[in-house]
Amino acid sequence: MRIVVGTMTGTSMDGVDAAKVCIDGYGESICATFLQTESCGLGSAKKELLKLASIGGTKEEMETAAINIGEITAIAISKLHLETVDIIALHGQTVYHEPPKSVQLIDPEPISKKFPCTILTNPRQGDLLLGGQGAPITPLADWVMFRSATESTSIVNLGGFCNITVLPAHCQPNQIRGFDVCCCNLLLNAIARERLGEECDMNGETALKGCVDKTIRSALLDRLSAQASANRSLGTKDDLGEYALQIGKNTSTQDLLASAVVAIGACISSCCDTQRILLAGGGVYNRALCNAIKNNGTTEALGIPVQAREAMAMAILGALAQDGVSITLPQITGRKETSECVGWIQASP
Repeated sequence: MRIVVGTMTGTSMDGVDAAKVCIDGYGESICATFLQTESCGLGSAKKELLKLASIGGTKEEMETAAINIGEITAIAISKLHLETVDIIALHGQTVYHEPPKSVQLIDPEPISKKFPCTILTNPRQGDLLLGGQGAPITPLADWVMFRSATESTSIVNLGGFCNITVLPAHCQPNQIRGFDVCCCNLLLNAIARERLGEECDMNGETALKGCVDKTIRSALLDRLSAQASANRSLGTKDDLGEYALQIGKNTSTQDLLASAVVAIGACISSCCDTQRILLAGGGVYNRALCNAIKNNGTTEALGIPVQAREAMAMAILGALAQDGVSITLPQITGRKETSECVGWIQASP
């Protein structure tokens, strides 16, 4: 048995999530049990991170932000009150993603000072160096957590961008599918910041009060569908928030948000053709968005809190890599086949 911690902060920049996971077994035969999750907000660091993600910054600004993320992550992990830990797997904050370049900021030193264990970081670079997109990165971990012998399953992550893992019934790793779909919370949050002065439309309450503008819905769905059919990893330059605000400048906030969630929901639903569809990610807390997507509930039904799923995935990928299993799949990221283990950089010890 191993105790592994995974951490994640997504493109929506809601905060750092840390998940404590019990790993039994070895390699692709492992069994992962969720134990605990804790979070820590980004505080004053969020403004700088948003700036770096939108317009970039100097080397010094990137280094300072990485230290800040490291310190915040150390706080989130400390909240788990670990008596023992074997591996800590750190994803970091993505501020740029346009393959073959992808930047996830985190300085592991604040973590390594507090926790004397194997610390892994920078999980995407090995894949990128082999010609892959570096994303989606969670499908193999989703297979460990959610596969079924009898039902085909889609795990729909409602993050800054939506991505989907598809697990055919009784599938093996080489049968897993995974892909980015479209801009999701980034679009909705941009409208909320501009129109509501809030980081998000809490619970989708404003959208639920609106009426769908068919012209705006159609225009957004065209852009979203183009992203879904692009067959690539989404990231920098794919945020449709400004576009939504531009085409909706003469539309009420309620109607603009209602139109946006319906367009996003239609795009995502068109990509789901499995028997079971489970939602995860921060967008789960937007009732209007969830109502717009055909689904069978959330990952909570299988014992994985929606807030913990990506951090738990990092923990699982950390354990797999320690066992010599590559953490990305060629059929998903497009990377070259190799006999070497593709994955993390070991930052400590």
